[in-house]
Amino acid sequence: MRYHKKPFVLGEITPPRFHVDDAAGIKAQLEVEGFVCIAECLNAEERDYARDLLWNHLGGDECSQMTQTRPVGWKRNDVTTWTRGHGDGLMTSTCHCDSMWFARTRPGVIAGFQAAYQEQDLTAAFDRMSINLPTATQNEGVLQRLASTNHAHGRLNMQELHTHKNSYYDERNGAPFTDFYSIIPLWDMNQGTGATAIVPGSHKLVEEIQEMRARNWEVEEDVKSSTKKDWWATRKWVGEGEPDEDAEQFTSLGLTPCVTNVKAGDMVIFDTALFHAGCAAADPTGVTGNGTDQLLRAVYIMGMTPIRLKTSRELHARRLAYELDLPWYPDHDHQRITEQVFSQHTSQGGDVRSVRQFSEASPEVQLLIDPTFTRANT
Repeated sequence: MRYHKKPFVLGEITPPRFHVDDAAGIKAQLEVEGFVCIAECLNAEERDYARDLLWNHLGGDECSQMTQTRPVGWKRNDVTTWTRGHGDGLMTSTCHCDSMWFARTRPGVIAGFQAAYQEQDLTAAFDRMSINLPTATQNEGVLQRLASTNHAHGRLNMQELHTHKNSYYDERNGAPFTDFYSIIPLWDMNQGTGATAIVPGSHKLVEEIQEMRARNWEVEEDVKSSTKKDWWATRKWVGEGEPDEDAEQFTSLGLTPCVTNVKAGDMVIFDTALFHAGCAAADPTGVTGNGTDQLLRAVYIMGMTPIRLKTSRELHARRLAYELDLPWYPDHDHQRITEQVFSQHTSQGGDVRSVRQFSEASPEVQLLIDPTFTRANT
Protein backbone atom coordinates (compact mmCIF):
# COMPACT_ATOMS: atom_id res chain seq x y z
CA MET A 1 0.00 0.00 0.00
CA ARG A 2 1.32 3.46 -0.93
CA TYR A 3 1.01 6.26 1.58
CA HIS A 4 0.88 9.89 0.47
CA LYS A 5 2.54 12.56 2.54
CA LYS A 6 0.04 15.03 3.97
CA PRO A 7 0.42 18.32 2.05
CA PHE A 8 1.71 21.36 3.91
CA VAL A 9 -0.94 23.94 4.77
CA LEU A 10 0.14 27.44 5.74
CA GLY A 11 -1.41 28.05 9.14
CA GLU A 12 -2.04 31.14 11.23
CA ILE A 13 -0.38 32.06 14.52
CA THR A 14 -1.61 34.50 17.18
CA PRO A 15 1.61 35.43 18.96
CA PRO A 16 1.73 36.11 22.69
CA ARG A 17 1.34 39.82 23.43
CA PHE A 18 3.95 41.41 25.68
CA HIS A 19 3.51 44.64 27.61
CA VAL A 20 5.91 47.34 26.51
CA ASP A 21 7.29 47.61 30.06
CA ASP A 22 8.36 43.95 30.01
CA ALA A 23 11.81 44.63 28.57
CA ALA A 24 13.23 41.31 29.76
CA GLY A 25 10.36 39.34 28.24
CA ILE A 26 10.60 41.23 24.94
CA LYS A 27 14.33 40.63 24.67
CA ALA A 28 14.00 36.93 25.56
CA GLN A 29 11.21 36.39 22.99
CA LEU A 30 13.31 38.05 20.29
CA GLU A 31 16.30 35.85 21.07
CA VAL A 32 14.30 32.62 21.00
CA GLU A 33 11.73 33.21 18.24
CA GLY A 34 13.23 36.12 16.27
CA PHE A 35 10.10 38.25 16.67
CA VAL A 36 7.90 39.65 19.42
CA CYS A 37 4.40 41.16 19.52
CA ILE A 38 4.08 44.18 21.83
CA ALA A 39 0.51 45.05 22.78
CA GLU A 40 -1.07 48.45 22.12
CA CYS A 41 2.01 50.42 21.12
CA LEU A 42 -0.71 52.61 19.65
CA ASN A 43 -3.57 52.82 22.11
CA ALA A 44 -7.15 53.09 20.84
CA GLU A 45 -7.16 56.89 20.80
CA GLU A 46 -3.79 57.07 19.03
CA ARG A 47 -4.84 54.38 16.54
CA ASP A 48 -8.03 56.23 15.57
CA TYR A 49 -6.18 59.53 15.19
CA ALA A 50 -3.52 57.82 13.07
CA ARG A 51 -6.29 56.51 10.80
CA ASP A 52 -7.69 60.03 10.39
CA LEU A 53 -4.24 61.35 9.51
CA LEU A 54 -3.75 58.56 6.99
CA TRP A 55 -6.96 59.50 5.22
CA ASN A 56 -5.76 63.10 5.01
CA HIS A 57 -2.82 61.72 3.06
CA LEU A 58 -4.85 59.36 0.89
CA GLY A 59 -7.21 62.17 0.01
CA GLY A 60 -4.34 64.48 -0.93
CA ASP A 61 -5.14 66.97 1.83
CA GLU A 62 -1.61 67.27 3.22
CA CYS A 63 1.69 68.51 1.83
CA SER A 64 0.54 69.38 -1.68
CA GLN A 65 4.15 70.03 -2.76
CA MET A 66 5.12 66.39 -2.12
CA THR A 67 7.13 64.93 -5.02
CA GLN A 68 6.47 61.21 -4.44
CA THR A 69 3.77 59.41 -6.45
CA ARG A 70 0.77 59.46 -4.15
CA PRO A 71 -2.96 58.72 -4.07
CA VAL A 72 -5.11 61.44 -5.60
CA GLY A 73 -8.58 62.30 -4.37
CA TRP A 74 -9.37 59.10 -2.49
CA LYS A 75 -12.55 59.65 -0.48
CA ARG A 76 -12.85 57.71 2.73
CA ASN A 77 -16.40 56.53 2.15
CA ASP A 78 -16.28 56.01 -1.62
CA VAL A 79 -14.20 53.04 -2.80
CA THR A 80 -14.77 53.98 -6.44
CA THR A 81 -12.41 56.93 -5.94
CA TRP A 82 -9.48 54.75 -4.80
CA THR A 83 -8.02 54.46 -8.28
CA ARG A 84 -6.09 57.65 -9.10
CA GLY A 85 -2.41 58.15 -8.38
CA HIS A 86 -0.70 55.40 -6.40
CA GLY A 87 -2.08 51.91 -6.62
CA ASP A 88 -1.95 48.99 -4.22
CA GLY A 89 0.98 47.91 -2.04
CA LEU A 90 4.07 49.73 -0.75
CA MET A 91 3.37 53.47 -0.71
CA THR A 92 6.56 55.56 -0.66
CA SER A 93 4.62 58.81 -0.35
CA THR A 94 3.82 57.84 3.24
CA CYS A 95 7.50 58.06 4.32
CA HIS A 96 7.02 61.52 5.78
CA CYS A 97 3.25 61.77 5.96
CA ASP A 98 1.71 63.04 9.20
CA SER A 99 0.29 59.63 10.06
CA MET A 100 3.69 57.93 9.75
CA TRP A 101 5.49 60.49 11.90
CA PHE A 102 2.69 60.45 14.46
CA ALA A 103 3.11 56.67 14.79
CA ARG A 104 6.92 56.84 14.93
CA THR A 105 6.86 59.34 17.79
CA ARG A 106 4.40 57.45 20.00
CA PRO A 107 5.91 56.62 23.39
CA GLY A 108 4.85 52.98 23.13
CA VAL A 109 6.55 52.54 19.76
CA ILE A 110 9.82 54.10 20.91
CA ALA A 111 9.75 52.15 24.16
CA GLY A 112 9.26 48.91 22.23
CA PHE A 113 12.42 49.49 20.19
CA GLN A 114 14.31 50.59 23.30
CA ALA A 115 13.36 47.29 24.94
CA ALA A 116 14.52 45.33 21.89
CA TYR A 117 17.89 47.06 21.69
CA GLN A 118 18.30 47.58 25.44
CA GLU A 119 19.38 51.09 24.45
CA GLN A 120 17.70 54.46 24.85
CA ASP A 121 19.11 56.71 22.12
CA LEU A 122 17.64 55.76 18.74
CA THR A 123 17.09 57.24 15.29
CA ALA A 124 14.18 56.34 13.02
CA ALA A 125 14.42 55.02 9.48
CA PHE A 126 12.28 56.84 6.92
CA ASP A 127 10.37 53.78 5.78
CA ARG A 128 6.84 53.60 4.39
CA MET A 129 3.44 51.99 4.70
CA SER A 130 1.91 49.09 2.84
CA ILE A 131 -1.70 49.73 1.83
CA ASN A 132 -3.85 46.96 0.35
CA LEU A 133 -7.28 47.63 -1.11
CA PRO A 134 -10.37 45.42 -1.49
CA THR A 135 -11.38 44.15 -4.92
CA ALA A 136 -14.42 46.47 -5.00
CA THR A 137 -12.11 49.37 -5.83
CA GLN A 138 -11.09 47.83 -9.15
CA ASN A 139 -7.79 49.61 -8.62
CA GLU A 140 -5.34 48.44 -11.28
CA GLY A 141 -2.73 47.66 -8.63
CA VAL A 142 -5.19 45.38 -6.81
CA LEU A 143 -5.96 43.44 -9.97
CA GLN A 144 -2.26 43.06 -10.75
CA ARG A 145 -1.58 41.78 -7.22
CA LEU A 146 -4.34 39.21 -7.47
CA ALA A 147 -2.99 38.01 -10.80
CA SER A 148 0.52 37.54 -9.40
CA THR A 149 -0.11 35.72 -6.13
CA ASN A 150 -0.41 32.20 -7.55
CA HIS A 151 3.13 31.06 -8.28
CA ALA A 152 4.38 28.04 -10.16
CA HIS A 153 7.32 27.38 -7.89
CA GLY A 154 5.91 26.49 -4.51
CA ARG A 155 5.98 29.88 -2.83
CA LEU A 156 2.87 29.25 -0.72
CA ASN A 157 0.77 31.89 -2.53
CA MET A 158 2.87 34.77 -1.27
CA GLN A 159 6.09 36.65 -1.78
CA GLU A 160 9.21 34.57 -1.38
CA LEU A 161 10.22 34.02 2.25
CA HIS A 162 13.44 35.97 2.67
CA THR A 163 15.91 37.26 5.25
CA HIS A 164 17.64 40.62 5.69
CA LYS A 165 20.59 39.21 7.59
CA ASN A 166 23.65 41.42 7.01
CA SER A 167 21.57 43.82 4.91
CA TYR A 168 21.29 46.45 7.64
CA TYR A 169 24.26 46.56 10.01
CA ASP A 170 25.01 43.14 11.53
CA GLU A 171 28.51 41.81 10.93
CA ARG A 172 29.16 44.20 8.04
CA ASN A 173 30.50 46.71 10.58
CA GLY A 174 33.08 44.25 11.85
CA ALA A 175 31.27 43.12 14.98
CA PRO A 176 28.15 41.07 15.67
CA PHE A 177 25.09 43.28 15.93
CA THR A 178 21.40 42.48 15.77
CA ASP A 179 19.21 45.03 14.04
CA PHE A 180 15.42 45.23 14.32
CA TYR A 181 12.49 46.59 12.37
CA SER A 182 8.75 46.36 12.92
CA ILE A 183 5.25 46.43 11.50
CA ILE A 184 2.16 48.01 13.06
CA PRO A 185 -1.26 47.32 11.50
CA LEU A 186 -3.84 50.10 11.72
CA TRP A 187 -6.60 47.52 11.38
CA ASP A 188 -6.61 43.90 12.55
CA MET A 189 -4.33 41.85 10.29
CA ASN A 190 -4.72 38.12 9.68
CA GLN A 191 -4.80 35.42 7.03
CA GLY A 192 -8.10 36.72 5.68
CA THR A 193 -6.94 40.32 5.18
CA GLY A 194 -3.46 39.32 4.12
CA ALA A 195 -0.63 39.55 6.63
CA THR A 196 3.06 39.06 7.23
CA ALA A 197 4.16 35.44 7.16
CA ILE A 198 7.12 34.45 9.33
CA VAL A 199 9.23 31.43 10.19
CA PRO A 200 9.77 31.47 13.97
CA GLY A 201 13.32 30.55 14.93
CA SER A 202 14.68 30.92 11.40
CA HIS A 203 16.97 33.80 12.44
CA LYS A 204 19.28 31.20 13.99
CA LEU A 205 19.51 28.96 10.91
CA VAL A 206 20.00 31.39 8.03
CA GLU A 207 22.98 29.61 6.47
CA GLU A 208 21.35 26.18 6.71
CA ILE A 209 18.11 27.46 5.15
CA GLN A 210 19.96 29.15 2.31
CA GLU A 211 21.78 25.92 1.55
CA MET A 212 18.44 24.08 1.42
CA ARG A 213 16.91 26.76 -0.82
CA ALA A 214 19.78 26.63 -3.28
CA ARG A 215 18.83 23.04 -4.11
CA ASN A 216 15.46 24.18 -5.46
CA TRP A 217 16.78 26.61 -8.07
CA GLU A 218 18.73 26.38 -11.28
CA VAL A 219 20.49 29.71 -11.73
CA GLU A 220 22.11 31.20 -14.83
CA GLU A 221 25.22 32.47 -13.10
CA ASP A 222 26.63 34.36 -16.10
CA VAL A 223 23.53 36.49 -16.69
CA LYS A 224 23.40 39.86 -14.94
CA SER A 225 19.97 41.07 -13.81
CA SER A 226 19.23 44.76 -13.29
CA THR A 227 15.51 44.44 -12.59
CA LYS A 228 13.34 42.14 -10.48
CA LYS A 229 11.83 40.72 -13.67
CA ASP A 230 15.30 39.95 -15.05
CA TRP A 231 16.31 38.41 -11.73
CA TRP A 232 13.45 35.91 -11.88
CA ALA A 233 14.19 35.20 -15.54
CA THR A 234 17.62 33.86 -14.59
CA ARG A 235 16.13 31.31 -12.17
CA LYS A 236 14.21 28.12 -12.75
CA TRP A 237 12.37 26.27 -10.00
CA VAL A 238 13.38 22.63 -9.67
CA GLY A 239 10.24 20.65 -8.92
CA GLU A 240 6.54 20.64 -9.59
CA GLY A 241 5.80 23.89 -7.78
CA GLU A 242 3.94 22.38 -4.85
CA PRO A 243 3.79 24.36 -1.57
CA ASP A 244 5.47 21.45 0.21
CA GLU A 245 8.62 22.06 -1.84
CA ASP A 246 9.05 25.56 -0.50
CA ALA A 247 7.98 24.62 3.02
CA GLU A 248 10.44 21.72 3.11
CA GLN A 249 13.33 24.14 3.18
CA PHE A 250 12.11 25.05 6.65
CA THR A 251 10.19 22.01 7.91
CA SER A 252 13.17 19.73 7.30
CA LEU A 253 15.02 21.89 9.84
CA GLY A 254 12.19 21.73 12.37
CA LEU A 255 10.76 25.15 11.44
CA THR A 256 7.17 25.98 10.46
CA PRO A 257 6.18 28.97 8.27
CA CYS A 258 2.96 30.65 9.45
CA VAL A 259 0.86 33.78 8.95
CA THR A 260 0.55 36.28 11.80
CA ASN A 261 -2.75 37.34 13.36
CA VAL A 262 -2.11 40.75 14.89
CA LYS A 263 -4.45 43.27 16.50
CA ALA A 264 -4.64 46.87 15.31
CA GLY A 265 -2.13 49.03 17.20
CA ASP A 266 0.08 46.13 18.27
CA MET A 267 3.69 46.23 17.07
CA VAL A 268 5.57 43.16 15.86
CA ILE A 269 9.33 43.64 16.06
CA PHE A 270 11.54 41.36 13.95
CA ASP A 271 15.15 40.37 14.09
CA THR A 272 16.27 41.34 10.59
CA ALA A 273 17.61 37.81 10.06
CA LEU A 274 14.14 36.24 10.48
CA PHE A 275 12.67 34.76 7.29
CA HIS A 276 9.41 36.51 6.42
CA ALA A 277 7.19 37.54 3.51
CA GLY A 278 3.95 39.30 2.66
CA CYS A 279 1.11 36.78 2.34
CA ALA A 280 -1.84 37.43 0.05
CA ALA A 281 -5.32 37.88 1.50
CA ALA A 282 -7.40 34.72 1.70
CA ASP A 283 -10.41 37.03 1.26
CA PRO A 284 -9.38 39.95 -0.99
CA THR A 285 -12.97 41.23 -1.05
CA GLY A 286 -12.75 42.31 2.59
CA VAL A 287 -16.10 40.70 3.46
CA THR A 288 -14.65 38.74 6.39
CA GLY A 289 -12.23 41.51 7.35
CA ASN A 290 -12.75 45.25 7.64
CA GLY A 291 -15.53 45.32 5.04
CA THR A 292 -15.75 45.70 1.28
CA ASP A 293 -15.75 49.50 1.57
CA GLN A 294 -12.73 49.78 3.89
CA LEU A 295 -8.98 49.41 3.46
CA LEU A 296 -8.11 45.73 3.32
CA ARG A 297 -4.88 46.30 5.21
CA ALA A 298 -2.76 49.30 6.27
CA VAL A 299 0.59 48.58 7.90
CA TYR A 300 3.35 50.86 9.12
CA ILE A 301 6.81 49.48 8.30
CA MET A 302 9.23 50.92 10.81
CA GLY A 303 12.90 50.73 11.67
CA MET A 304 14.96 52.30 14.45
CA THR A 305 18.70 52.08 15.04
CA PRO A 306 20.99 53.16 17.90
CA ILE A 307 22.39 56.62 17.25
CA ARG A 308 25.90 55.38 18.02
CA LEU A 309 25.94 53.71 14.59
CA LYS A 310 25.42 57.02 12.75
CA THR A 311 28.17 59.39 11.69
CA SER A 312 27.70 63.15 12.04
CA ARG A 313 27.61 63.46 8.25
CA GLU A 314 24.84 60.82 8.03
CA LEU A 315 22.82 62.65 10.67
CA HIS A 316 23.19 65.89 8.70
CA ALA A 317 22.11 64.09 5.54
CA ARG A 318 19.06 62.70 7.34
CA ARG A 319 17.93 66.27 8.12
CA LEU A 320 18.30 67.16 4.47
CA ALA A 321 16.54 63.98 3.30
CA TYR A 322 13.57 64.89 5.51
CA GLU A 323 13.40 68.28 3.81
CA LEU A 324 13.67 66.73 0.33
CA ASP A 325 10.90 64.18 1.07
CA LEU A 326 13.28 61.27 0.50
CA PRO A 327 13.12 57.83 2.15
CA TRP A 328 15.94 56.53 4.32
CA TYR A 329 15.40 52.80 4.38
CA PRO A 330 17.21 50.77 7.02
CA ASP A 331 18.63 48.26 4.55
CA HIS A 332 20.12 50.56 1.93
CA ASP A 333 23.66 51.87 1.46
CA HIS A 334 23.61 54.84 3.83
CA GLN A 335 26.91 56.23 2.61
CA ARG A 336 25.58 56.37 -0.95
CA ILE A 337 22.31 57.95 0.20
CA THR A 338 24.27 60.51 2.21
CA GLU A 339 26.28 61.62 -0.81
CA GLN A 340 23.15 61.68 -2.99
CA VAL A 341 21.35 63.95 -0.55
CA PHE A 342 24.30 66.32 -0.27
CA SER A 343 24.49 66.57 -4.06
CA GLN A 344 20.80 67.45 -4.36
CA HIS A 345 20.02 69.82 -1.50
CA THR A 346 20.19 73.53 -2.33
CA SER A 347 22.10 74.30 0.89
CA GLN A 348 24.91 72.12 -0.49
CA GLY A 349 24.87 73.53 -4.02
CA GLY A 350 22.20 71.23 -5.44
CA ASP A 351 19.07 72.23 -7.31
CA VAL A 352 16.32 70.09 -5.78
CA ARG A 353 13.63 72.10 -3.99
CA SER A 354 12.84 71.27 -0.38
CA VAL A 355 9.33 70.10 0.50
CA ARG A 356 9.52 70.97 4.20
CA GLN A 357 11.93 72.44 6.74
CA PHE A 358 13.58 70.43 9.48
CA SER A 359 13.66 73.51 11.70
CA GLU A 360 9.85 73.60 11.63
CA ALA A 361 9.40 69.95 12.62
CA SER A 362 8.14 69.15 16.09
CA PRO A 363 10.79 68.40 18.75
CA GLU A 364 9.61 64.76 18.81
CA VAL A 365 10.27 64.39 15.07
CA GLN A 366 13.60 66.21 15.24
CA LEU A 367 14.72 63.90 18.03
CA LEU A 368 14.21 60.79 15.88
CA ILE A 369 15.93 62.31 12.84
CA ASP A 370 19.03 63.77 14.49
CA PRO A 371 19.09 63.76 18.30
CA THR A 372 22.50 65.48 18.38
CA PHE A 373 21.20 68.50 16.47
CA THR A 374 18.20 68.83 18.74
CA ARG A 375 20.30 68.64 21.92
CA ALA A 376 22.83 71.12 20.55
CA ASN A 377 20.15 73.67 19.75
CA THR A 378 17.88 73.46 22.79
